[in-house]
Amino acid sequence: MFGFAKKLAGEAEQQAQSAAQVAANEVSQTVQQVVDQAKDAGQKAIDQVCKAAEAGEEAVKNVANQATSWGKSFGQ
Repeated sequence: MFGFAKKLAGEAEQQAQSAAQVAANEVSQTVQQVVDQAKDAGQKAIDQVCKAAEAGEEAVKNVANQATSWGKSFGQ
């Protein structure tokens, strides 16, 4: 009788460990997905900032070129 109870207890322990491992794996996968999403969002934000900076640089060049053109026109 005690052997049977001990066997059941051992099986229950193994099942609990397996369930805990499955839960831990699922949590790990969820955390990894969140990390990946955060990285993607961060990269998109960086890309947008770079595009805005490039647009700003282009605008500055255009204004400088226009100012130069006006200066030449007034100088003539």
